[in-house]
Amino acid sequence: MLSRGRSVNRAASQTGDVGQDARGASLFGLWADPVLMLALLALWIALALVFNGEPEIDQWVSSLFFAVQPCAQGSQAIACGGFPAAANIALATVRSFFHYLPVIVAVVVVALLARDLAAGRRFGDGRVRFKVTALAALIIGPGLVVNVFLKEYWGRPRPVSTDLFGGTLPFVRAGEWSSACPANCSFVSGEASSIFWLVCLIPLWPKHQRGMAAAIICTIAVLTAGLRVAFGGHYISDVVLGGLSTLIVFASLAVVAERACDASRQA
Repeated sequence: MLSRGRSVNRAASQTGDVGQDARGASLFGLWADPVLMLALLALWIALALVFNGEPEIDQWVSSLFFAVQPCAQGSQAIACGGFPAAANIALATVRSFFHYLPVIVAVVVVALLARDLAAGRRFGDGRVRFKVTALAALIIGPGLVVNVFLKEYWGRPRPVSTDLFGGTLPFVRAGEWSSACPANCSFVSGEASSIFWLVCLIPLWPKHQRGMAAAIICTIAVLTAGLRVAFGGHYISDVVLGGLSTLIVFASLAVVAERACDASRQA
């Protein structure tokens, strides 16, 4: 009987079948819990309402990185000046690296997924299911929701473009639709939504390394979001809601993926 059990487990591992096989076990953990998904969505809505109702939060945080200068004659800006951090070569280099980091990591995930598929593993395999879901979240979240829809059509001017910080466009509250910005606008941050996608990948790391990986990834995510604010490219609300939006999309897809897998097992 013991020998038969070993044979079954070995066969399951080779074919990618689920059941009790460790390879087929889910990596999502709490990510696939509908309660977490709803909690993240509720948090996004609550924060959006706070930022919209208290626009001084956005204005105050951005003002911390803004250097006031005398206005040129005829300027219509309420305050003139710039964001010195944006001219710092070291910080600009760090920002550029972090800007492309999600793309680099995505290529690695695609390569790992291709290796799994070539080995005969399919959606029932826990790691395959996780990678497919993660890549779908990157495409749908930062790709479609943020960069194709919100940033292109929501019309919120970036801080550096507003008359509060030396620009010519009016300040627009978080979540409020406007036609002031024609394209590639401030709400929400594309870079924050992309870099926070890396947080979703933490379960791919070996268990004994996840704590360290989580600390490093979260530090990178927060630093990247902070640089966007320091450079005058986004308000604090843009980066917070942008990062959260990706986590919501990933959690939603994780719930769907696990339900689909459970349905296929019972079929």
